[in-house]
Amino acid sequence: MSALPDTPVTLIARMAAQVTGEDEAGWVRFFDLYQPVIRHFARAAGAKTDEEDVAQDVLLKLVEVFRNGVYTPDKGRFRSYLAAITRREVINRWQKAQARAEGRHVSLDDEDAPLELAVPPEAAAILDAKWRLAQHTAAMEHVLTRTALAQKSKDIYRAYVLEEKPIGEVAKAFGVSRNVVSQTKTRVDAMIADFEAMFRD
Repeated sequence: MSALPDTPVTLIARMAAQVTGEDEAGWVRFFDLYQPVIRHFARAAGAKTDEEDVAQDVLLKLVEVFRNGVYTPDKGRFRSYLAAITRREVINRWQKAQARAEGRHVSLDDEDAPLELAVPPEAAAILDAKWRLAQHTAAMEHVLTRTALAQKSKDIYRAYVLEEKPIGEVAKAFGVSRNVVSQTKTRVDAMIADFEAMFRD
């Protein structure tokens, strides 16, 4: 289990500065933070069995983005930019799969097309909302699988919040009071919020 990474703003600045790729620890922390979010966003955008491949390809593209100075924080929210790249990767893969299924020629030139930074305002708002949902899902997954939180607390949270079982039923199933179930939810929600805060840019 890796330590929690720096804030995105700090990491973005470091990545942009490391054009030689020498800051391996910075890249590892960056990948560790963003890969689960990209994976969840890709799934929501329509990727299925290849969501891991989408995440890897997007992260590889980001290496080039930072090395070539394509993105700088003054040009807009990083999350909107990253969401747009991920969505485009999913669409490109779907279009190529469709072309192959129809027996049409698939050009690989599209993969080398320059990344557009500008996102129409209406599209940016939708992407931003979906991206924040992916961040929340990834943060929840992190807290429930990669933290030292007691397994019983994780199971109570899953039953009460994710499975939406009544509080009385959850309390009885785990042999605790309703108050303990409520406190567990509050504590886990706070941990999730703390992890999500690292994505603010």
